[in-house]
Amino acid sequence: MRFVVPRFSAAQTALKRLTTNATFRGGAEGDALVESPPVGIVVVSWNGLADTLACLTALRRLDYPAWRAVLVDNGSRDGTPEVVRRYFPAVHLIANPTNRGYVAANNQGIAWALAQGVRWVLLLNNDVLLVPETLAELVRVGEQTPGVGIVGPVMQRTLRPDILDLGGDLDFRRGRVLLRRYTPALDGQEWLPMDYVWGCALLVRREVLERVGGLNPRYVAYFEDTELCMKARGLGYATVVALRAWVIHQVGRSGEKRFLWQTYYRLRNHALFFLRWSRRRDWPVLLPSLALMELPWILLQSARAFLARTLRWRKYAARPAYLWGYERRVTIPDPAQVEAWLRAAGYFDLEPGRESAPQ
Repeated sequence: MRFVVPRFSAAQTALKRLTTNATFRGGAEGDALVESPPVGIVVVSWNGLADTLACLTALRRLDYPAWRAVLVDNGSRDGTPEVVRRYFPAVHLIANPTNRGYVAANNQGIAWALAQGVRWVLLLNNDVLLVPETLAELVRVGEQTPGVGIVGPVMQRTLRPDILDLGGDLDFRRGRVLLRRYTPALDGQEWLPMDYVWGCALLVRREVLERVGGLNPRYVAYFEDTELCMKARGLGYATVVALRAWVIHQVGRSGEKRFLWQTYYRLRNHALFFLRWSRRRDWPVLLPSLALMELPWILLQSARAFLARTLRWRKYAARPAYLWGYERRVTIPDPAQVEAWLRAAGYFDLEPGRESAPQ
């Protein structure tokens, strides 16, 4: 298995090429959900209109017939609610007046999806592009693999297309996250058990969400997905990666809007998670490991990433980062820019003859 996507614009182009002849088969509110288990797709947005339009356009190419989507917007100031209402009327919109946080917004979307009677809920970052076959494969693995409660895909990074992330395993004694990546040794396998899968594209069974009560709002963002997987395990459900399902992810796009905020919650939630889930008898090893190794390493990685983006090094040339105050830089794009983004995402390819906004 090999995916070559050197940058986001190329990722969109590749996705368009793969699906030029695809048709929109699901997602409209009120459509009968038959033959396949119904899936609710939850997308959260905050001042990322271009990414959101590409994400929602990719949903329209899904070859799975039984899905409906909700976009929970966290007080965006870039016109996201208005644009989504105009171009994606089939997507249910929850427009929060302020930024309620990633976890709280996801819980709003989860509540809406469960109220629609879905059997599975897909949590999807707005900077992720689904390949048309991905949702069908995720559901197939979840339905046909006994005991599975959470399913994730193979995740390809746009800045590092050679890296195919699967999720990770957890070392509770030392407070380490052991990342797992795709290797040729996995060729031919359909799925792989994992301690956790990435929350950027995570399919979870309805019963799991009903029993755990959604994502833990204490985390705000980061590690809420890991805790969900741990809670599912405690209920007897397995977490797996569907190795034939894949997505394209612009890693870090959301967090880069407020870099100090991102770094703080990465550090805080790493420590919080392992202190919550480790055994007390492991603390004599865990606490020094967190203080002297794991948390300083996270801080170093964040500093390096911020420096690379600030100096616009090579692959980061188009990925600026701001320490704080992202909201002051937000502007509402003009209609021509919105249509340019939609055209780049292939929105008009799905509606032959339309090259302008719906009236």
